[in-house]
Amino acid sequence: MSEALEQVQRDLNSVFNALALLGIKRCSQCKQFFRAEPGSLFDCGELICYGCVPGWWSSLSGQLGITEREKLEASLSAWLRRYHGAEVVTERHEEPPHPDQEEFQIVVHCTECHGSGTLLEGERCRFCKGRGTVWIVAPRRDS
Repeated sequence: MSEALEQVQRDLNSVFNALALLGIKRCSQCKQFFRAEPGSLFDCGELICYGCVPGWWSSLSGQLGITEREKLEASLSAWLRRYHGAEVVTERHEEPPHPDQEEFQIVVHCTECHGSGTLLEGERCRFCKGRGTVWIVAPRRDS
């Protein structure tokens, strides 16, 4: 029985390797396969698909140190903006967006003032309004 299982495992590994040669990669969370196109998977040492990012980020972010978290937030926000239409929002309104319109949001350090809230001459950052952070809001994708 164990020999049969080992053979099945070898065969599966061969299939995974063949898929990789064809440019298809697997999300480490949901195990679905995706074309290896920019934007289909977020690469942070493990591959995460867009649909798994919210759950993955909420479970991982609390386990990271500040520096590591800030670095990963910057990469994630750039990926979300570049490939998934996420927007930088400097102010959140009293009424949250309708849940059908928003997939995911994170708060990241402002790239203009590097999270300080002030610019070189000590004036308040106009981009983040002196808070040092901005929201990255990713829209819900139509299925």
